[in-house]
Amino acid sequence: MRVAFPGALLVLIMAQPNLATGMMPYYRHAWALAPLHITVIFAAYLIALTPTLALLGTPSSSASWWWRIGVGSGFGVAADIAMALAHSPWLACVARICAGLSVGLVTGSLAGLILQRRGESGRTAMASATVFGSALGTFAAAVLAQYLPAPGVTVYLVHAVVLGIIALPVLSDRAVRPTVAPRAAHSAPISHEPVLVGYLVGIAAWVSAGLVVALLPSYGAALLSTTNIMLLALPVTLYLVAAWLAQRALAAGALPSEPVAAQLVILTGIAIAAAVAWLPSLPLLLAGAVIAGGGQGIAYRSGLRILSAATAPDQHARVSARFAAVAYLCAALATVGFGVVATVVSMRAAVPAALVVLAVVAAATTLVRRRATARAADSLFASQTSIIE
Repeated sequence: MRVAFPGALLVLIMAQPNLATGMMPYYRHAWALAPLHITVIFAAYLIALTPTLALLGTPSSSASWWWRIGVGSGFGVAADIAMALAHSPWLACVARICAGLSVGLVTGSLAGLILQRRGESGRTAMASATVFGSALGTFAAAVLAQYLPAPGVTVYLVHAVVLGIIALPVLSDRAVRPTVAPRAAHSAPISHEPVLVGYLVGIAAWVSAGLVVALLPSYGAALLSTTNIMLLALPVTLYLVAAWLAQRALAAGALPSEPVAAQLVILTGIAIAAAVAWLPSLPLLLAGAVIAGGGQGIAYRSGLRILSAATAPDQHARVSARFAAVAYLCAALATVGFGVVATVVSMRAAVPAALVVLAVVAAATTLVRRRATARAADSLFASQTSIIE
């Protein structure tokens, strides 16, 4: 159980900011939200998350994990209470800020704890917990909002109680002995990608997630003429589930040129979603979400793997937090930009705009990898020439 509880806590922490995603069509109608308002609510979480990760979410040692996990869990409960009381987008922004503080404080520490107790498999476990928690939060909130009374209250109170129950055993067990010893035979191949590639692929993963989570439910509502909250949450849920399944189904490094390949998969999915503006179809939208989600899961894991492979084991928590901070900040800025496009131009223009941004990031990734390969070849040639002489 000491292996399972940290992962379960990460799932719940990541679920909290995504509860509002599942109910965003409900809030959009109840609060008369424009697309820009929706993206501001979404970005409030990321804007609070980024400096928290950068300043407080990078523990220098395992001894400093515990207060971060405790305080971060408290902010998660505070976010639930604030959303349960919210009757306007402004209090919702306060709740989102609490959620950002929560995720920012615990991400690096739980990453270190999971890696310590699971060994090499902890990388996939952490990435899986992140996307699975997001999917669970989105779909569970949508189901409750569709079928239960007081949807803006019930789901948050339930989450607050469960979060508190899971946080207690994690905080009470501080033994440093690993439960599962690392086994070299099952280790993923060591990555020799440039560190910048890791950051770029992480940015692509979370920019696509920002678009899907913040705008796709409203995009579907505008184009498919439906008000069913659970149906509108389905593309986001499938996106996140596909991200999780892709991490489980494909071994690390299984794809050739994995960082670029993952981004091409994301681009394909977003392009299919963009086509819904001219060919309104729920199956087409779901297909785009599934494909983009598969790419997101592989991209997120690939970026984390590149950075952690270039870092000493005792610095994994720090580098995980820094990686998330960079990716989330770029996602926040891009998502607000997509919201501006959706408000000023139209909702159907926001997805093609995201397609352009993601294509630029993919091109930059390709360029960095080619330059790194060229430098390695030049270095090898110079070394061989020196030996011959």
